Order: sequence, then C-alpha cells, then structure tokens
Amino acid sequence: MSNYYIKTKNIFGVNVIFTEKQREEKMLKHPELRQESFADRIKKTIENPDFIYQDLSDKRRSVYYSREYAIDSKIVYTKIILKNGNKECFVITAYRPDYVKERSKTKLLYGKDNE
Repeated sequence: MSNYYIKTKNIFGVNVIFTEKQREEKMLKHPELRQESFADRIKKTIENPDFIYQDLSDKRRSVYYSREYAIDSKIVYTKIILKNGNKECFVITAYRPDYVKERSKTKLLYGKDNE
C-alpha cells in the first residue's frame, strides 16, 4: 500500500491522493514541496480552489489554483495538477508559479479567474 502525503476530498467530494513517492519525485523540480507548510496550502487548494482550468496537454487532467500573495503586483499561486480517475484523483505535481499558464488557452472549469 502506498504511503500518502495527502489524502483529502476535492471541492466536488471526490477523493484526491498525493503519494509520498510522487512528492519525492517532484521535489527536485519544485523545492517548495520540501516545506512542511506547503502541504497545508496543497490541501487547501484541493479542497477550496479559487479556480480550476482544464489542463493544456491532457483533457483528463485538471489544474487547481489558489491565490496566495502578491510580490511587486505579481500574484503568486499554489498550483495543483490532478489526474482525474473514475473514483479518485491523483496529484501529478504541485508548485508555486507567478502566472496562470492555462489562462485564455483552455477551458475554465470552475470559479473566477479575474487576473
């Protein structure tokens, strides 16, 4: 059985799993995954995102965003990419970008992205 880093439900009541193994693989590219406090931000974003986009490369994936803070008028987000399954979703990765890559390029699935 896999060791869960996070196990929660998304805003739609579907189980979401982020395994410790997946987190460790993604830590090399996204060092914020090493911070214990980032787990709370990931969970909050899954449970109550500000908005959700369809992924650019795979329509079976969703991209959850929460606005975090602004630096020099640039908003920093928590971004979670989820692979949607039949009964549960799996976190592909999570990190903190300062832009929304999907904006105006794919379908807004939930919420309001008012830049």
